[in-house]
Amino acid sequence: MKCKALIRNGLLVNSIGAALYSCCVFGESFNSSLLVGSAGSMDWNNQAMVMTPGEYEFDVYVNDEWKGKFPFKVTNGKEGTLQIQASQISMLDIRDISSTATGGAEYIDIDTLLHGGKSSLKPGEMRVNLEVPQAWVNKSDRNWVAPEKWDQGINGLYTNYNLNYYSFHAKQADYSNTDNIYLSLNSGLNLFGWHLIDNSTYMRYSNTGKGYWRNSTRYLERPFASLGAVLRIGDAYTSSEYFDSIRFRGVTLNKSRQMLPDREQVYMPVISGVANTASIVNVYQDGHVIYQITVPPGPFAIRDLMPTGSRSDLTVEVKNSGGGGNVETFVVPFSSIPDMLRPGTSDWRFNAGEVNVLNSGDDTRFMQFSYTRGMNNYWTLYSGLTASSDYQSWLAGSAVSIPWVGSVSGSMEQARYQLPGDEKRSGEKYTISWSKYLPSRTNITLASYYYRTQDYASFSDYIATKDNIEYYGYNGITRYSKQAFSATVSQPLGENYGRLSLTAYWRDYWNNRKSTKQYNLSYSNKFNSVNYTLSLRRSEYNQSYYDYDSYKGNQSSYLRSQRKSENSVYLSLTIPMSIFDSPGSISTRTSFQQGKYASTDLSVNGTKQDVDYSLVLTNDNDAKTRSADLYGSWDTSWSRLSGGLTEASDYRQMSMGASGSLLAWSGGVLASGSTGRSFVIVDAPGMKNATINGDSSVRTNASGKALVTNAVAYRQNNFSIDADEKQDSDVDLLGNIMHMAPYEGSITYLKYQTDTRRLFTLEARRENGESLPFGTAVLDGNGENLGYVSQGSQLYVKAEQMPQRLKINVGTRHKRETCVIEAPKEGVINVCR
Repeated sequence: MKCKALIRNGLLVNSIGAALYSCCVFGESFNSSLLVGSAGSMDWNNQAMVMTPGEYEFDVYVNDEWKGKFPFKVTNGKEGTLQIQASQISMLDIRDISSTATGGAEYIDIDTLLHGGKSSLKPGEMRVNLEVPQAWVNKSDRNWVAPEKWDQGINGLYTNYNLNYYSFHAKQADYSNTDNIYLSLNSGLNLFGWHLIDNSTYMRYSNTGKGYWRNSTRYLERPFASLGAVLRIGDAYTSSEYFDSIRFRGVTLNKSRQMLPDREQVYMPVISGVANTASIVNVYQDGHVIYQITVPPGPFAIRDLMPTGSRSDLTVEVKNSGGGGNVETFVVPFSSIPDMLRPGTSDWRFNAGEVNVLNSGDDTRFMQFSYTRGMNNYWTLYSGLTASSDYQSWLAGSAVSIPWVGSVSGSMEQARYQLPGDEKRSGEKYTISWSKYLPSRTNITLASYYYRTQDYASFSDYIATKDNIEYYGYNGITRYSKQAFSATVSQPLGENYGRLSLTAYWRDYWNNRKSTKQYNLSYSNKFNSVNYTLSLRRSEYNQSYYDYDSYKGNQSSYLRSQRKSENSVYLSLTIPMSIFDSPGSISTRTSFQQGKYASTDLSVNGTKQDVDYSLVLTNDNDAKTRSADLYGSWDTSWSRLSGGLTEASDYRQMSMGASGSLLAWSGGVLASGSTGRSFVIVDAPGMKNATINGDSSVRTNASGKALVTNAVAYRQNNFSIDADEKQDSDVDLLGNIMHMAPYEGSITYLKYQTDTRRLFTLEARRENGESLPFGTAVLDGNGENLGYVSQGSQLYVKAEQMPQRLKINVGTRHKRETCVIEAPKEGVINVCR
């Protein structure tokens, strides 16, 4: 009865309160003396919303996108003037405002930064809205991270290794048994942001009984965010889009396009227009919306459009966001070619040093530079220069996207040089390429042609010819190429009818050498789940050989060639299927040469957890041999192990291999079954056998450390840890998500916070046999909180070791009282006195 009376009284009080509230909602007001600082002298009524002059911190939204909290100064004026701290304006992502922020003023009127837009203040929300024409807003890249947040990493030493052993046993007298070892090492030493990189191989052949080390590159490298470039010093290869690559010893400074946001790394046009009202802009390609944005009135520019794989034109639709008014539609022609860059972006590469080609004594000093610039949506310019004492060349070219024609690029290079014992020569090379996506969905990926005059020589040709003169006494062999043409065309034949593709290559030579030609026509389709491809190929080429009976003192005197042609037909089938309850496939490939059956391969491939396997049966009719190949690999958290066995008609071969990474740093040594360039050490103390980012091949070791080898440079990488449910562990992870953005080639260390103390479970009672209060904290002798009392008077205690004394509060609200457990033990009932 007493409870019912309380309920009735409560209902009555609430009803009266609601009635009073509903009749008194004339306006919102409160005691302004409760506000802090100058906010207390502000008029907070919805009628006026006038702010007292002073300094405040507001949330700033640019076109409804939050940019953060910024310090502002509110000054006197009819509407009040908003001034932002000058040092903060770059964080608003508004373009071309640096000139406005001159004069050294600490605060700047916000309206002078908006390019004709407007600002509004909502004092009740402490919010400033900035409406800026979209063309003047920098849109942030989703994955890109600002350079000041890139992680230089820690000092360490690593190597990516690939070790293989082959044992060959001959079944015929004219073959010899061999045992060969091959080791490839890609190693690095990272110290204070500098990277010493070494790429070497080791080969040992049983027939010689000797091993051979060969170094391909060794250089010191450092990325510089301020330059957006990477510096290399040492033995490396030149890097250029337009010149042949050559090994040299010297300095390389290349712009790093990896450092750029994704939108600046690939070509796409900038879409510009003017919105008369707040509008929605839709971009269509092949009838599908690939981009949508809401823009305020004024000019807009879409600079972050990314390729979709299609190369058809873009249709842009601008319509009032409120649904009324006219809809404006226009077409932006789109076609791309590898030489093209986005408007306003550039690429440059610089090399200087001396030639250091393997097995060559040439040490010619040279300098090489190339530069590319995207001028606008349709035009890219590029140029280059190579200079040494006896060789100079320059190159100029352009790539143009022409509406309804496609993308065309062309260049001209002139080379002047003098070979030992020869007069000065000069020659030119002309190139032209075309790429187009036709309305019929015909995709001409790239059609390229080049023509070289007889005396043209690239820098690598020049070096090779010098070697030929010095070692063999002749020249010219490296400069026979006259002209070449290549093209790739693909045509989908409609839904369920497959795809037809054609590739063609033709190369012609000086000095009456016959052309090299190759044509490949293929048709591919899918029937239910079966993929099949039919290919027709014709090849015409010159096969070189030596006629030793014609030797006259130099190599060219007995070098001969004969004309060969081949007609081939290939038919391949792939059938996906489940093998041992895991994904797999069966594939077959049959070939015919010169109208006759040549060979057939039948393979079974599959994956079972961390194991990959394949079985290949081959019948080679031309060589009159049959073989069976069995191959398997096992991915572990510390290495990738592989093995193979081949049984053929005339030989037997066994192979074993291991690949992965080893990394040493001040905290120890880690291993991984995968290789990479940018490493991350994940350290979660005590978390044994936990997976990183759900990848079962990347697990923590006994101390809780794991090595991740595939971090993406200059982008945000997210890491999470999943504990092994099979492990009986007391370790608790305090926060599971971590982020980082590494420099390329760095070693980053991420340490998670974990609680590695042991968990003790105790039974306890008071002296009178009563249970301890549920939820009460359990303290040690020093008053540190170690756990709590659970249901049934169970105590959960976390500590490095069992405490000698536990204190539990058993008092009430009005009386403070504690009891103590001396020398607590698990498995017995402890008495709290």
